[in-house]
Amino acid sequence: MATIKLLLRNKNENSNIYVRYSIDRKTLLWRKTGFVVDAKFWDDEKERTKLKDENSKNLNTDLRNLKSALENAYNAGIGAGIEFTGDWLQLQIDIFNNKIPVVELDVLTTYIQKYIDEAPFKQNAKKQLGLSNGRVQNLKLFKNTIIRYETEILKNKSILIKDIDLKFVERYKMWMFCLKYSINYVGKNIANIRTICLDASKNDIETSPQIKNIKGISESREPEDIVFLNDDEQEAIKNAPLIREALINARKWLLLGCLIGQRGGDLLNITEKNIKELDGVKIIELKQQKTGKLVAIPVLPEAVEILEEGMPYKISLVHFNEYIKDVCEAAKLYTPTMGRKKLKHNEPTVKGIYPKHEVVSSHVCRRSFSSNYYGRIPTTVLMGITGHGTERMFLSYIGKTTYDNAHQMLEYFSKLAPKTKTADVKVIRSSTK
Repeated sequence: MATIKLLLRNKNENSNIYVRYSIDRKTLLWRKTGFVVDAKFWDDEKERTKLKDENSKNLNTDLRNLKSALENAYNAGIGAGIEFTGDWLQLQIDIFNNKIPVVELDVLTTYIQKYIDEAPFKQNAKKQLGLSNGRVQNLKLFKNTIIRYETEILKNKSILIKDIDLKFVERYKMWMFCLKYSINYVGKNIANIRTICLDASKNDIETSPQIKNIKGISESREPEDIVFLNDDEQEAIKNAPLIREALINARKWLLLGCLIGQRGGDLLNITEKNIKELDGVKIIELKQQKTGKLVAIPVLPEAVEILEEGMPYKISLVHFNEYIKDVCEAAKLYTPTMGRKKLKHNEPTVKGIYPKHEVVSSHVCRRSFSSNYYGRIPTTVLMGITGHGTERMFLSYIGKTTYDNAHQMLEYFSKLAPKTKTADVKVIRSSTK
């Protein structure tokens, strides 16, 4: 648990009061608060001055309010996936002291960082306050890619927002393609450039008039790019020899996820409170983070079997993605599979053919449910559970086409069509007289 401590680092007459912010066992941050005190009147235990004059009372009040502001900033940062660094702590102290940091907001990377820092206060797609963890991570990855472009192409020269026009976007796009970044990742970068520039424009930063003409790009996945776990593979996972408690727990989440069809974030937030009973049938009821939709998922017998052993304990999405790769390796899922994996830390995934266990991630749960139950459960019912907005999106998600859907409908109608009995027909020959 994060803890804040106000203390002195020397015994002078005008000693700086420091904040020591212990985020976790590995992260310990130190920064000056901007306040000073005579060390001989400082109470280490109560974290305040012992004097009772008006100025000292005001100082103690400011220090209490600073601690409260830092705790609020930390809680907001947790929800938005902010990285807690010394710079983050300094920014919060400056904000509290009404010191506006002097930064060159016309520099692209600086403005991206500003946007990330303000993530808890930005409006998200659901018109609510606070960007999602996934959105913040995407912005951090975007900033790293921009820095790489500046290093490799611009010889460490910073990109100015006013210089970002259609020509710049085209050069940046081609550089990314040459490095074999995926179409979707290139498209997200272009969309991020547009978002950052439009936000900068609202804050009176000079931008190119061509910004509104920047168009994003995306790709449709080929059926062979769809990574999912079929029934046999899930059975192999179920029977895989595991020793580590963390992997056994991750396996339970994985198998459960393949039976309820939810995104990783929604899956890992399920608790016993989400499990209810409706007309004698167990259901899992939850509100999807991305869509805001309230969904009720019937608990299939296989899922009941998992839950009867006890709910898996909560883990982060990062650890889940890490552990299920090990789980699938233990299940010997070595089939060469088209997919994406990170070849370097803090860089986008690279498309290629890898052993299947290396390309498994949290997406495999929702996609396995959709793929395995397509044709066995009406598509509209599946969409109601997975949260897809349109049938076209759903079919694309599992690598199907409208022709596949038409074939499924024909099979369905053939089962409904009444069977006609073959009538005995007698042929009467006409005789000629």
